[in-house]
Amino acid sequence: MENTLQPTQLSRRSWLRLAGSMAAVGLLAACGGTNAATTSPAASAATSASSQAATSSSAAVAATSSAQPQPANPTPKAGAVQVIMHSWLEDPNDTFWGPEIQKFEQANPNIQIIRQWFPRGDMHTKELTLSATGQIGDLVRINVAPLCPELQAKNVLQPLDTFINQDATWKTSDHSQFWPANVAMYTIQGKQWGYPMVGHPGCLQYYLNTDMLTKLGVKIPDASSGFKWTIDDAVQMFKTATQTGSDGRVSVYGIQSCLGGEGAVGVLRAFGGNYYSADGKKMLINSKESIAGLTWLSDLFNKYKVEEPLQANPDPTQLFPNQTLAVFVSTSFQATNMTNLVGSKFKFTVVPPPIGPSGKFATQVSSDGIGMSKSSKHPNEAWQALKFILSQQFGLGRFLAGLGSPGSRNDIWTAPEFKQKVPVLANNIYPTLISPPDGNSPLVPWYYPANARFNEADTAMTNILQDIWLGKKSPSEAANTAQQQVQAILDQPVP
Repeated sequence: MENTLQPTQLSRRSWLRLAGSMAAVGLLAACGGTNAATTSPAASAATSASSQAATSSSAAVAATSSAQPQPANPTPKAGAVQVIMHSWLEDPNDTFWGPEIQKFEQANPNIQIIRQWFPRGDMHTKELTLSATGQIGDLVRINVAPLCPELQAKNVLQPLDTFINQDATWKTSDHSQFWPANVAMYTIQGKQWGYPMVGHPGCLQYYLNTDMLTKLGVKIPDASSGFKWTIDDAVQMFKTATQTGSDGRVSVYGIQSCLGGEGAVGVLRAFGGNYYSADGKKMLINSKESIAGLTWLSDLFNKYKVEEPLQANPDPTQLFPNQTLAVFVSTSFQATNMTNLVGSKFKFTVVPPPIGPSGKFATQVSSDGIGMSKSSKHPNEAWQALKFILSQQFGLGRFLAGLGSPGSRNDIWTAPEFKQKVPVLANNIYPTLISPPDGNSPLVPWYYPANARFNEADTAMTNILQDIWLGKKSPSEAANTAQQQVQAILDQPVP
């Protein structure tokens, strides 16, 4: 990656890596990790902006012949139906997936799961390619939830409603455990086309070096106040935490925000703004509320200068453990990651985002998911494998193995082992952002274009808004440009 942000336009993948933001997406967060001890979810959860290869048969043939992944367990088992699963290689040494799949196959000797791995940044395009050429398998990993509409529109996925409704045990005991706001992102035209494999309230969870901040006299949001703090409290925290060395240079920055569509929206929602309308048909980026949120973020970079400069390609997985960064914003994935990276160097905590003019905690539920291909030759067996991968046991184990954010199930976040291993999430995030005692969950879905053009719209939005963070354009100027250009994308037909 280049060391400076020059006029070159950034892809979604490049921007998310640069900004240290999830998804993903989207940190996309991140949602899922690859090397949990060293890799930020922003880098691992990014998606390819291109999805047009599936419309060209020649491109499809070239892609499948040159990059067809090798099955992890290619030897057929006698008498077993092979369920082919497409995903990304998140567990290179197979230390978690291998034993778990083995358990499933021992319990279901009539089914063999064949795993085919892709680089995560290429996976979405390759799945479209395999579908267009009739080579798609049975289970399809969905890189980030906003890509589900494209997979549905291009006939890659089939609805799961029949399987759910015919499986009384699953519907009663398991389906009800998934957060409705997350399931909503996989529901199109009244049908459910996938499930979230992971889930978190958004790339809006604040990781605080409590030792450093306490020494500086900063008040840390805690349970006594319901972890409530304000955007003004946050600015003061970041200003106090930003420190200058004897050479006159900043030695510690106060904050590294989560930018991109998975992160900036969380700030905008704190002000009552958003990228898109709930139905995904209208841009809201130039509303006064959205511009107020963009201005707050801009001021961290350009007015208060407490934000890690993007030109430095900041990586919170290095800066935070080395205590040259006091606070960073990320997804739930980083709770286990930072526990490993920080060790006994200092104490840290994770708290919900500061409250803005909206008067409540902002959320933007984020996830990657999994569905069943429309062309599955073994749908009943694929359903059994899908249920296993979506189970409480698998979702909890995968998270504790450091392979991504927790599963999007209440019984994962409330499991005794989860509470023991990650009390900062169980005690600080779950009761504030997911399931408050009053029963009024603040979880809101990640809104995305209704016309299945997420990659196109999100990349355009990110490239336009980057000029705000770099101080090249005012928030209102960039917002007006984004409103016009991205609305034109939303107005296009489904590809």
